[in-house]
Amino acid sequence: MTLLELLVVLVIASLMLTLVAPNIANVLPGSELKAFARQSAALLRELRSEAVSQSQVQQLVLDKEAREYRNNGEVVMSWPDEITVALSPGELPAFMRNPFVGSGALMFYPDGSSNGGLLSLATETSGSYSIEVDGLSGRISIDER
Repeated sequence: MTLLELLVVLVIASLMLTLVAPNIANVLPGSELKAFARQSAALLRELRSEAVSQSQVQQLVLDKEAREYRNNGEVVMSWPDEITVALSPGELPAFMRNPFVGSGALMFYPDGSSNGGLLSLATETSGSYSIEVDGLSGRISIDER
């Protein structure tokens, strides 16, 4: 191969990429929701890991007006306008419930447990995902609905 042939192939490949790249989001509906669900689950796993390694309670608060996740008052992640996020508190035994935590927060404790809950992520067009946080084990799982 000559250098000229290689340059021609690179130019053709770059032209194809500029034409195809903007349309990828249209071809894969729900890809943004799926990516956000995975990012949210990764964030929850990271908070659980930090709670265990630092021996400190970690808290994820949903700020629905600002469309953000917060931890210790700092913005950790914001979500796109077309995605709606809701948190349903978990069903823990009465002796494990924290009366100071509202329904808009997930807590991770130094022993690896959590207050538990179900984080629901949805859009009007591309379905929904639910991220379940087990109260006793702190295990995080994603389900597509």
